[in-house]
Amino acid sequence: MKIEKQKSKNFISYSTSPTYLFLSNCYGEDRSAALIAEELLKIHTLEFRVKDKKQKINSQLLGASLISQGEEYEKKGISLLIKGKMPPSGGFPRNFVDFIKDVVTSSYIPIRYYIALRKIRKEIIQAIVVGDIFLLVLAWFGLRKRLIFLAPAKSDYQNPHYKFECWAMRKICIKVFTHDEYTAQNLKKEKIPALFVGNPMVDELKETHNSQLTTHNSKNLIGILPGSRKEAYKNFLKILVVVEQISNKKEGIKFVAAIPSSLDLQKLITLSESNGWKHTKSETCNLQTIINKNKVEVCLATNSFVTLINESDVIIGLSGTANEQAASLGKPIVSFKGCGTQTSITRIQNQERLLGGCLKFISDFPEGVVTEVIELLNNEELRQTRGKIGKKRMGPPGGAKNIAQFINDLSYRPT
Repeated sequence: MKIEKQKSKNFISYSTSPTYLFLSNCYGEDRSAALIAEELLKIHTLEFRVKDKKQKINSQLLGASLISQGEEYEKKGISLLIKGKMPPSGGFPRNFVDFIKDVVTSSYIPIRYYIALRKIRKEIIQAIVVGDIFLLVLAWFGLRKRLIFLAPAKSDYQNPHYKFECWAMRKICIKVFTHDEYTAQNLKKEKIPALFVGNPMVDELKETHNSQLTTHNSKNLIGILPGSRKEAYKNFLKILVVVEQISNKKEGIKFVAAIPSSLDLQKLITLSESNGWKHTKSETCNLQTIINKNKVEVCLATNSFVTLINESDVIIGLSGTANEQAASLGKPIVSFKGCGTQTSITRIQNQERLLGGCLKFISDFPEGVVTEVIELLNNEELRQTRGKIGKKRMGPPGGAKNIAQFINDLSYRPT
């Protein structure tokens, strides 16, 4: 597709449909980018001023994920420029050996990505980067255009931006959309065009009814978020240890685990069975996949994440984005050290700082974790207090729509 640019005195028009490119790192960033793109599609047409008139032109949208296969884009009907490939470490090298393996086996990924961007750069009217500084710089070298940037995983609540990051954003970005208001205010002090208009990762989390997860009034529901990467298998087994001890100390609790599509459900069942759990049917949970041990049941729910976090009283979370989404809905989260780099002490403590106490890291495993969960179940006021902190830190929904509107408005501003 060739786009012919026609310049007038004050405005630019296009003879064919303009192309918007959304670039993202991996699963969580893909989802945010796809939500923004979907909102842009809802606008239906983009208006380009030609002198005193408005010309309506349908837009073309493309997605490009650096590491994942771009499933989130495909769910929204957005075509992919390129599909990524996950490095051996899953993006979290634990040591020097893992780092070398990533470099040796995956060093071509950024090069392949760069080449794809160079081929299409003349056709792109605007590119939107959802990810980190590395991807932002890579996109700039490939496209040689000023970019719109959203950094969903970077917050000054965790770690202040480095000088290089600030320099890159000043030089490259038309606008920087931040994770939260606090980060936006700090970046503005560095003369960066930063703005917080909501966090897209909290969009599309409206409560939906699912009879499979509905609990009796007498039961509390504990939601389990084991994560979406390979380490989630071992982490799920650690969570089951906590589940057993909670059940021994408090009756009338329902446990439901949200199992993402990236995990092999059968592998989870097999691992659980090797640790004394049985795969069986349940009279209290309509889901087909149930594991139980000593009268304790855990429902393994697929495609029920939104319902689960809406209906849960407390979350036991060893996840990244999913923990933050649960916090945005006011759910207190209890976390502890897992078995991989994404659930290291450092990373979870960073997330604790980000969520301001809505998530609490417990070092005493499993006894301290059990005590913390039971205290939350017994204290509704504490749950509400910690939940309010999570909502404030994550901000209200609507970020994707607001960012899409900015992109749309930018398309017909004076040149």
